Order: sequence, then structure tokens, then C-alpha cells
Amino acid sequence: MIKRALKKNLDHLNSVYLTFKDKNIPDYLYKIQNSIEKRIFTVRRFRDYIYNIYYYPDKNYEMANKPIDRRVLGNKVGLVLSGGGARGISHLGVLKILEKYDIEPAFIVGTSVGSVVGSMYSAGVLADEMLEIYIKEKKMFSQLSHYKYFTQKKKTEILRAILEKYLPVKNLEDTKIPFFINATDLKYCERVIFSTGNLVNLILASSAIPFLFEPITYEDYVLVDGGVNDNYCVDVARIINKNNFSGKLKIIISDVSAATDITSSVTASNFFLNLSKEFTETIKFIGWEKYPVRDKKDALSIINNLLFLLKKRGGLAPDVIENEFVITPMLEKMSVFDFKKYVWAYEKGVETAQMVLK
Repeated sequence: MIKRALKKNLDHLNSVYLTFKDKNIPDYLYKIQNSIEKRIFTVRRFRDYIYNIYYYPDKNYEMANKPIDRRVLGNKVGLVLSGGGARGISHLGVLKILEKYDIEPAFIVGTSVGSVVGSMYSAGVLADEMLEIYIKEKKMFSQLSHYKYFTQKKKTEILRAILEKYLPVKNLEDTKIPFFINATDLKYCERVIFSTGNLVNLILASSAIPFLFEPITYEDYVLVDGGVNDNYCVDVARIINKNNFSGKLKIIISDVSAATDITSSVTASNFFLNLSKEFTETIKFIGWEKYPVRDKKDALSIINNLLFLLKKRGGLAPDVIENEFVITPMLEKMSVFDFKKYVWAYEKGVETAQMVLK
């Protein structure tokens, strides 16, 4: 499969890489191909590598789950909802506790599954109602985890159908609570924050985990999962807080990825970066520069730019400052697509939020 893809795209790659003659990129590509063919390589293993870089649920980090007196929060907060796949059900547990204590989001920033939950909540769908929707549609949600039986396009259509069925509003600017969606543009290798536009398309873009969902073409962008670049966007929440609320709001980050910086362990142990010494040396030239992406089918340039973004992204835990609080349900060994554990994940969200908000 890799061999055929390389041959099919070689003409385009040659034209793209002409400006890098000193690196002799076509030779490097053949070295990569030969290195890959020395081992059993599958698209699924490449996906697993990407998912491991996105989400690593085994460890906690210093600022997470520190108990606070909930009275210091007041009745309004800024809310950041991270990505985390199926673990996003824990967001509902966190929201349930905020509802219990009459703490309302003044605005929400959502990434990936955080954009799914955040869009529903900002449009007026409460935590219990979202849980009921999930239970009703859990068979459809479970189809998102199948590698073999559903194409990227089909998975995107499944998620689109769910969103179109249950979202009460069509446009991002029409939500009851101001809502901001984080996505990653592969053309310019940049984070893009949306506050207006077609809500379903932007959620699909923010949730388009590479190699599971197809990229979303929107305006002049080719968009994928916001977590490729930034899984939290706490800095965006700070700007909104400063510009619209004079910086007076406290900010809560609901982090269902339970992420930490795993750069060293990924390099040492992951299949993709441990194929062979030759591969490791060769990969240094892939993802080092941004390459033009013609459209969402430009697979090899997309892979290159994904690696470029992942190298640039750095640590995976949110950096917080004073008046910012992290609620992190520790979802040990729950994979990004383990939709069967929804009850446990929801209860973990409730339990953790209850523990933090004394």
C-alpha cells in the first residue's frame, strides 16, 4: 500500500521538492520506502502512533485536580474542553457538577470531542440530555472506532448525521453561549480558531483525527483535528477573558486526555520511530519543512505536514497560571475509541469534578 502510494505521488513530490535539491528528497523517499518494507507496516500502526502522540492517559501532571473552594469561581467561568475521543464523555460529568453548583460558562473553547460537547452545551443541550443522546446513538458512535469496516468518508458521514440530528442551531454565532472551535489547517500548518461559520462543518473539522476521518475543506483551509496543534487553547480563553470580561473570570480546563509530555518515551518505544536506524535518520528530513497541500487527497504532503506540526507542538499538558484550574478525570487505559466505557467515563468526570470543587 505504501509502495503504491509513493509511486503514485512521486511526480507531485518531485515538483514540490525541487527547491530542496541539496537534500535530494526523492532519494530520501526511496530510503523511507525501503526501510518501511523491512518491517511489517500498516496504516493502522501509523494511526496508533498519531493517537499516542495526541493522547496519553496513563500519567497525571502537577497542576491537575488541585482542590479549590468553588465559591471563588463565582457564577460565571471561562470553560476549556480538551480533545480525547471517547473519553470526552467525562466532559459531561464535569458539566453536570458545574450545573449542580450553578456555575455557568460565560464562553466555551472546544477542541476535537471538546468541540462536539461544547457545541451542544453552548446551544442549550444540558449534560444529562447529551448523555441520553449518546445512549440512544451509541451504536453509531461505536462505528467510529472501526478501522476495517468503515472508510474515513463513511466515519465522517456518521458523525455528521449525529450532529445534524441533534444540534439545535446551524451556525456557530447562533449559540446561546459564545463558543469557539479550534481546528488545524494543513496548508499553512497553523491553528485556526473559529467563532462564526457552519457549526457542523467546523465540528467535523476540529474532530477530524488524521487517518480516521477525512480532512475537511472549508473556505481556503484543509482542516483536521485541533489537537494536532493545540489540545487546549488556554491562551485563547485568556484573550477572550481579557477582551470581553476584563480578565475577571476564572478559567476551568476540563482535560479528558490526561496528557503529559511523552516525547522521550515515544521516541524510544514507538513502532513508527523505531523501525530501524536508517528510518530514524531519514525521517529527520520529513516533517522538517512545510510542503504545499493541494487538497485533502494529497496524502504524502499531509503526512509530512502532520509530522511537522507534531514536532512543533511540544508538551501535551496545559500551561496554567493563577485563576486557572484543571479538572482531569484519570481514565487509565481507556483508549480514544473505547466507547463501551461511557458509564465509567461519565462517573469519573462527576467524581473528579466533585473532588476538585470543594
